[in-house]
Amino acid sequence: MRAYVINLDRDRERMAHMERQGKQFGIDWTRISAADKLDQEIASRAARLRPGLLGFVISAGAIGCFESHRKAWKLIADSGDSHAAVFEDDVVCSAALSEFLATAEWIPRDCDVVKLETFGRTTIGAKPARIFAERRIVRLHGRHLGSSAYIISRKAAERLLALSEDFADPVDEFLFNAQSLHFPRLTLYQLDPAPCIQGSHLGLDENAAYMKSSNDPNKKPRKARYTFRKYATRKLSRLIEKLSIVAGRLERRKIDFR
Repeated sequence: MRAYVINLDRDRERMAHMERQGKQFGIDWTRISAADKLDQEIASRAARLRPGLLGFVISAGAIGCFESHRKAWKLIADSGDSHAAVFEDDVVCSAALSEFLATAEWIPRDCDVVKLETFGRTTIGAKPARIFAERRIVRLHGRHLGSSAYIISRKAAERLLALSEDFADPVDEFLFNAQSLHFPRLTLYQLDPAPCIQGSHLGLDENAAYMKSSNDPNKKPRKARYTFRKYATRKLSRLIEKLSIVAGRLERRKIDFR
């Protein structure tokens, strides 16, 4: 399976970080030159962008990040590959990752996106759809942010390109926030335990200056318009989730990195 890495041209040390992991785990990365927040067109878009559906006013860095993922989706949509993996260059991988990139046969047939990283606690299906290499492949039902490591099908990449033409939210909120309009349109899975995690979750950004992104999304939350309909919908979805957890269909817990 092809493994794309999003990397700014000026972030050479971050690419070296990825190359070290690739050499260690036998992964051949395909580099994508990331869209840069310093680009005048991106800066201009950020200046006039209105709050998105989730109430965010996103910065030039977040726009560059999203456009970089769209670059990856376009490459995947135009390829003959059934699936491909997309990584951001601050990700830390475990030795287990290479086994999941060696074949796509473990991926459920209805899957659009498999999240390979952990961002902490989320809501997942209690019963795995499959077990591969002693890891559970479970449905993802709750908000689980981060976009530093995932596998996407070619068909899903095509759909996401169309759905994201006028994006106004950060890419991870767009994909993995249960309040996003696009979340229920996607069949999402989570690898449990996760073989990837962002370096900042391990404190690497404090010890290595190059791990501090020069394309920091720097999202700025703005209070979204809160209507009774939104309030009722949110309360109902949380009630359904709690009832499903009690019934044993769902579980809410931390996804470990291993």
